[in-house]
Amino acid sequence: MLQFDLFDTLAKDAKIYPKWTVQVGLDAQEQTLRTIVDLVLTQQGDYRDLFTTRKTFLTPMLGSIYGVPVAQNVAPWQSYEFPDGDPRAGLLAHASFVALHSHEGLSSPTLRGKALRELLLCEPVPAPPGDVNFAVAQDTHNPNFKTMRDRLSAHRTDPTCAGCHKLMDPMGFALENFDSDAGYRTTENGQPLDTSGELDGIPFVDAAGLGRAMHDNPATGACLVRRVYSYATGRGAARRDMPWIRYLEKGFAEDGYRATELMRRVALSNNLYRVAAPGMPAAQLASLHTPFEESAK
Repeated sequence: MLQFDLFDTLAKDAKIYPKWTVQVGLDAQEQTLRTIVDLVLTQQGDYRDLFTTRKTFLTPMLGSIYGVPVAQNVAPWQSYEFPDGDPRAGLLAHASFVALHSHEGLSSPTLRGKALRELLLCEPVPAPPGDVNFAVAQDTHNPNFKTMRDRLSAHRTDPTCAGCHKLMDPMGFALENFDSDAGYRTTENGQPLDTSGELDGIPFVDAAGLGRAMHDNPATGACLVRRVYSYATGRGAARRDMPWIRYLEKGFAEDGYRATELMRRVALSNNLYRVAAPGMPAAQLASLHTPFEESAK
């Protein structure tokens, strides 16, 4: 779901980001996993709070990336809470997200917005045209377009690009304070960064605001339901599964968005125990799964 498998091939320009190492990448993944386990499993908390929580776990190497003090020669992992007003709030400010969804030598509101849409809201974004020209967006030395926002605004003058970028960029701009290696910055090429944006009509001015918008978006909880169901049953939800999916979504909300209760409901469903043989035709596969009315009894 978080695409951590992409860390296997993640690379950063060492001249631009000397602090980024393979070990930092490993620590970044572990930080996010520890945060999830603590809030969702140990604390039995609201899944949506993952997008707003300031509590996490850090190593000295991650502390160096984030610019916060983490004691040396104590425990390898130490609990840490970013103070109120700090721009880092929620998983979207973790290095495991902003560094993973960036280019080798620069940040990318588009890649980050695409990841938000597809991974965490379950809203697919159309692929770009095969002949699209990214030259303007990636030219960091253009004196007329000093920030990524400026360059993407120029790029979107192409009508074939504008539609898809409207789905991604307004969200991704909120994370522009975080460079490709997750370090914090306030300017690009000497120009102040504008991190305002919007998500489905909800405006915000920074990453913390984006996290709150994600927390409150109905698609956030619904997407996790689909992910858990698909991973548990080994297949994507089909049309005939939608009444059951809606039932799970309703129960998830009523339980305070506690993931453990969601997993329990899925685990007790007959669908979890009906497994298809390799190569089974779709029609025959569908017949194996219990209709909603029977499974909900």
